[in-house]
Amino acid sequence: MAADKSAAATFRLLWETKPSARSSLSVGGIVEAAIALADAEGLGAVSMQRVAGELGYTAMALYRHVPGKDQLVALMADRAQGDAPAESGEDWRTEILNWADAAWDFYLAHPWMLRVATTGAPTGPNALAWFEALLRPLARSGLAAENLVATAMFISSAVRDLARIATEIVPSGPDYGNLLAQVVQPDRFPTLASLMASDAAVEDDGDVRPALDFGMALILDGLKTHTHTS
Repeated sequence: MAADKSAAATFRLLWETKPSARSSLSVGGIVEAAIALADAEGLGAVSMQRVAGELGYTAMALYRHVPGKDQLVALMADRAQGDAPAESGEDWRTEILNWADAAWDFYLAHPWMLRVATTGAPTGPNALAWFEALLRPLARSGLAAENLVATAMFISSAVRDLARIATEIVPSGPDYGNLLAQVVQPDRFPTLASLMASDAAVEDDGDVRPALDFGMALILDGLKTHTHTS
């Protein structure tokens, strides 16, 4: 019952908070200050007390506007996403790729969002608008209605997780290939050994964006084939 009340309170805050409400001691002002703090120092730096200090108030003053940190983080994540990509009038495939590009950009602009736990389906105005912006071109692809949400979830999860890797990875460069050469034996790792012996270099340059681009192309090629054969 307490969890239900907390979820309901968060839902109301998400939908009742106006972007224009930016005076320092308002829900909008508190959220903006928390986002600035997370952008500068990461999500771990965000606490009610720290945000209150940034605004020049006590934590108790903040609690009159935002019930707690969980609600604050939910508000931060929805606000930081910003406006969803607008329809461009292009084909469904291009619209989906544009969506992936925009999602990648906002994750790299706000890496702390990748540390926000996914506790349920999107409920905030911006999060739902982003979800709609992905569902819309997927629906135009001819995909059956019962598969739209699952496909959108797969695509959004792929973008999010590869963005997370992009923010965490430490490139090891050619050293990675040199290290592998010491342990990769054809009898145990035949595919890796074959790659290393070919022109397909096994090198960690820290750039995961090509993996996203290639994966999206595969998904969309498969989606096109699926909708034309089902």
